[in-house]
Amino acid sequence: MRVIIRQATQKDLPYIVDHYGPGDTPWDPFGDLDRLQRIPLEGIIIAKVDNEYAGFLYWFLGENPWFDVSAHEFAYIHEVHVLKKFQGQGIGRKLISYAVKQLKEKTKVIYISTTEKNMIARHLYEDVGFREFSRSIHYRLEY
Repeated sequence: MRVIIRQATQKDLPYIVDHYGPGDTPWDPFGDLDRLQRIPLEGIIIAKVDNEYAGFLYWFLGENPWFDVSAHEFAYIHEVHVLKKFQGQGIGRKLISYAVKQLKEKTKVIYISTTEKNMIARHLYEDVGFREFSRSIHYRLEY
């Protein structure tokens, strides 16, 4: 198995859209090629296994995050997606490691998040060095 992790090109974007499917919000760019093309390619990383698209990671840079007043400049790994057939083969770990290496040259603080119940992601993030620092509470109103 030959794994390649690299910066995305315009030619990779349709694979992301096909893989991601329709977004869960109207502004979600990963399920819409027109919106996805507006994202700087610098923050999109592609994984290929034996020359077949296997997944992607998206990060962005920001300042003064609302969720951590101690930080000024930061990077946020917003999406890590691996096709089901390639999960459990270290692709997500390679995507994150590639991104972290890039981002260490740009900032001193990198964030990533997942749900409390996503134990696979939580173990992966902790294994590559991330540490939990806060939790969010979500509310729901039913009627």
